Amino acid sequence: MKTKEELQEELTVLKAKHKIIYSIEVALNEDGDIATLFLKKPDRTVRSIIGSLAKDPIKAVEAALKNLYVGGDSLNIVTSNDDALVSCEDAIVEMLVVQKAVLKKN
Repeated sequence: MKTKEELQEELTVLKAKHKIIYSIEVALNEDGDIATLFLKKPDRTVRSIIGSLAKDPIKAVEAALKNLYVGGDSLNIVTSNDDALVSCEDAIVEMLVVQKAVLKKN
């Protein structure tokens, strides 16, 4: 796993390239080991993929991570750990929330 300094340097580079970067810190075990993943903003294609897998939340989370991952600690550390993968669900859902449009009758 990367040091905090390495992660910060990588984050700076990724922000310059992708503009918006989301960080997810995932507990890997009860010993306090944490993996940090950097994800890019989801586009229409990724939203569609995730939406098509909505009936299976674990597959949807895994698809989201695989399609949005741009850096941080190794993605395999999280995707190979069922508890860590499931714990990402709330963060992924929060990331996918879009601002609501307002309809006004004129």
